[in-house]
Amino acid sequence: MSKRILILCEAIAPPAFSPRILTLIQWLRSNGWDCVLITEEYAEQPFQTDICTAYQMPTYNYILRDKLCWGKDKALYLFAKQKVDVSSFDIIFCSSYYYFPLYAAHLLAKEFNIPLVIDLRDIAEQWGDTPYFTRQITPFHKLNYWIGKLYERRQLYMRNRILQTANIVTSISPWHQQLLAHYNQNTHLIYNGYDADIFVPQNTISKYFYITYLGKLYSTQLRDPRLLFDALKQLIAAHQIDASVIRVLFHTDSKGIKEIQELGEQYKLTELLDINGYIPRQEILPIMHKSSILLVLTTKSTSNGTHGIMGTKFFENIGVEKPILCVRSDEECLADAIHKTNAGLAATNVEEVKRFILDKYHEWQQNGYTHQEVINKEQFTRQHEAQQFEKLFLQCIQ
Repeated sequence: MSKRILILCEAIAPPAFSPRILTLIQWLRSNGWDCVLITEEYAEQPFQTDICTAYQMPTYNYILRDKLCWGKDKALYLFAKQKVDVSSFDIIFCSSYYYFPLYAAHLLAKEFNIPLVIDLRDIAEQWGDTPYFTRQITPFHKLNYWIGKLYERRQLYMRNRILQTANIVTSISPWHQQLLAHYNQNTHLIYNGYDADIFVPQNTISKYFYITYLGKLYSTQLRDPRLLFDALKQLIAAHQIDASVIRVLFHTDSKGIKEIQELGEQYKLTELLDINGYIPRQEILPIMHKSSILLVLTTKSTSNGTHGIMGTKFFENIGVEKPILCVRSDEECLADAIHKTNAGLAATNVEEVKRFILDKYHEWQQNGYTHQEVINKEQFTRQHEAQQFEKLFLQCIQ
């Protein structure tokens, strides 16, 4: 049986270089698939790979044309037809962060009558009415909001029409799956995950009790660490932990650095904080292994708030089997996954956080490290994800 797949996605950028896509390609090739990847070039650091044939369209700089008439998608559609014989493929797979390149994939699948599988890793609805960075179009906040709303409405209309034509749709959380099933009943859940060959447990003794956050903050409105700061302040004031051995380590974006610094000053915990920018990916694992608690930051899901957000770092934290502290609990998908895997605590109040920190602090005092007995984590490996994708692809072409 012929198994040729054309894969379209947005620019593959550092530091992670889209592990969801690349792990899938490696899995498919090991199972006899011929994979071709088409994407947009990331101008700052063009992507290079030897795992498959890959073509990168030059960076598309006509932003207004793209916003008004899907200019980037149309450019990628033409680029794909120039580079490959589209008719030779058995299936088209499009993985998208929001919208691009959904329209390009739709045009190709329709023109050449090829089955289309769409993977939506993020969707506009997940942010509710919260302010999100993609709406910062002008210097004026209210104008940004309404321009963003109008743009989203137009894009969502087209996205939903495309979803209805797809053979299969996948997304990354139970909430996403439930919402997208309104537009395509053949919608499946395939989590983001971790590479089981990289994120493995290791008990590294450390002289400090590290509470560590690795990743983007976006905003404290969306990822809220204040329960942690409240708990630390109270534990130190009650002399239940020794502040001299506590380190709260952040490796985050520049905006996040500023917000954490401000919180540190507000709570008078500046001496505990070690705040830094992003680090090379190869330096992440040693930091995770020496940490006593790994932070997952989010906020409570509400009718007008965020929903279904399960960042990759959560799954990588599960892989190394360090205690996870999720603050503030989303009381939704993340909390459910933490509970079902025994990965740690999704906290709803400061007393829960205090008890959790104390428990792990005493474990660290006794052993020099902490370890969390995570269960059923195999369902979150990228290898398991890739196997799920392949089964769906085979359904389309058999």
